[in-house]
Amino acid sequence: MKQVSTQRCPRCQTAIGADQQFCSVCSTNTETIAYRAGEDPFQDDDRTVRASTRLPSRLYLKAVEQALPLSQEPPRQDEAVAQVQALIEKRPGKRTPKKLLIFSVVGLLLLALLVISEIAGYNGTANARQQAAQAKAQLDNQLQHALDIGVPSSYLQPLFTQEEQVSGGTSLLALLHNQFVAGYYQRQATQYHALLTQVPAVITNATGQLQGQAQRDMQSFQTELINVNAQGIGNLQMFAQSLSQEQLQFAAARLPRDYFALSQDARSSIQTLDLLTTTYQQLNDFSAIINKLKQAHQDTILLQTMYQNDLQLFNSAAQASDFQNLGAQIDAQYQQVVASSLQQFQYIGATKLNELQTQVGQLKTYGVDTKSPQALLDAAQVALGRARTLSDDLAFFSTVDADIAALHGPLVKGQARYLLQQFHHEVDTWAKAHVYHDSYDGKDYALDNGYMGAGLGNLLDQDMAGAQTNADFETMIAEANNVLFNLHMFETDYNDRTPYNQVHASDKQLLARYGLQKRQVLMVSLIEQVMRVYQNGKLVRSFTVTTGRQELPSIPGVWSVLERKSPIIFQSGEPRNSPYWFPDTPIHYAMLYHLGGYFVHDAPWREAFGPGTQFPHQDPIGTSAYNFDGSHGCINLSESDAGWVYTHTNWNTAIVIY
Repeated sequence: MKQVSTQRCPRCQTAIGADQQFCSVCSTNTETIAYRAGEDPFQDDDRTVRASTRLPSRLYLKAVEQALPLSQEPPRQDEAVAQVQALIEKRPGKRTPKKLLIFSVVGLLLLALLVISEIAGYNGTANARQQAAQAKAQLDNQLQHALDIGVPSSYLQPLFTQEEQVSGGTSLLALLHNQFVAGYYQRQATQYHALLTQVPAVITNATGQLQGQAQRDMQSFQTELINVNAQGIGNLQMFAQSLSQEQLQFAAARLPRDYFALSQDARSSIQTLDLLTTTYQQLNDFSAIINKLKQAHQDTILLQTMYQNDLQLFNSAAQASDFQNLGAQIDAQYQQVVASSLQQFQYIGATKLNELQTQVGQLKTYGVDTKSPQALLDAAQVALGRARTLSDDLAFFSTVDADIAALHGPLVKGQARYLLQQFHHEVDTWAKAHVYHDSYDGKDYALDNGYMGAGLGNLLDQDMAGAQTNADFETMIAEANNVLFNLHMFETDYNDRTPYNQVHASDKQLLARYGLQKRQVLMVSLIEQVMRVYQNGKLVRSFTVTTGRQELPSIPGVWSVLERKSPIIFQSGEPRNSPYWFPDTPIHYAMLYHLGGYFVHDAPWREAFGPGTQFPHQDPIGTSAYNFDGSHGCINLSESDAGWVYTHTNWNTAIVIY
């Protein structure tokens, strides 16, 4: 067969001359291609496309030339194509179509798995993040609830701090979605839940502590009220009503904020009572000045009118601001007296000098070093004698007032310590002279053990150790005077042979001293081991009781009801190996009269009550570890008697133990 040589543009396939180097249509550089007559390889579109997908067109044409040399008979078309493709596919780095297909499928599977994994990772991370957010929201809600009911922020601060630590770093992880991040959010949710479980315990702890603090503050308020009432000054009815109201509020209190409010009210009342006593002292000083001027035959009508107005304001004052304003008014009136009565300087000066001299004498009585106070007194006496001019008079008053104020602190501190020492001395002296011999165990016991170190004496020593301000020592003075009075009533009752179910003289004096004639009172005699119930000064019922044993005596004093429970389970505060431990004990009727677990309650394990049962004894129903001796400081009654007492009393009932 004749072979023909022709020339076409490899790009646009335009026929060109054999000697034409560039295509006249597309300007492409041409190459000579040999083919058999009637067979134009460029007309096979499929073959051209398949080849062109593997190599550039120039390489493809070159491969065709190599496969079909001009000097040989060209093979059939299908054979030529097969040869060309074989040459192409055997190029280095190329794979067979079968392997390429396998790798393509594997790649697609890996890509699909990656996509599925990413989707699953995203969903898992999103769910974990949502769970963590929900757990945090629950924790935040509970913390806010705790704040809303009055839990102090100081109790919750550790939880807030831990929550902040748990929350740290989440902003950087928010853009990631993998198993590690999901695990982080899951651990975060677990930590939030752990903090959430701690919130109820914090609330319970805060409530218990605030409840205890409210009881202590109310008891301090009650003690302060009793001390002031014993002085017979001021209109204390409003304070008594306030205390009764607080007792009722305490009974209804449940939330931390309720107990906190009660503490604040009690402390405010104590502060007001302190101002009351201070203002009363100012009134007394003002009255002394007026009396001195009156003795000097001076006109004191205007001053008497001022004093009466001040006294009226004093008796009607109810708020701390009332006493503060009245105190400022009395000071201004005193300065007015000094300024307008300089012609009576000698009389007023003598009054001031006498007050200073009295203070120095009292300091000597209390055993306080008086070297410096005596020097102040000597200087004041000299200044009074040398005063000639108005400036001398004013300077004297200024100096002596400062001296009196400076000695007030040492004076009240010395007096408080002196009275406390006197109390301890009298308790010990009386105990030695009045020994109780117990025939049950053959031992001797002190009858006034409630006033000794194991009882009230230790509490007074603690109060004295904690006293710092003048107001603290003034409170100690009033308290010491009251316990001395109570001790004297105890001693009086020891010699009283009046039957236990009749009115005793000591009871009447106690009712009068503490202003309880119009109150309901449980009067407990430690010497008689009895309780007499008074209503508005009249005896209503009488019961025999058992009070605290020698080591754990009942606490003498005037107390209020701090808690009422019916029924209640008593739990021992002592370890099991303590001789004072007892198992959980159901009680039908209980009224707390002093912090520390001092109750008036029924004691079904006892048969014997009355004189001597506060010491070791034989109980008729069988002596055991719980009924052979006195109580742990409580006032024990039979179940029926305790039921009557509980039913016929309330939160306003006063409890007097002496």
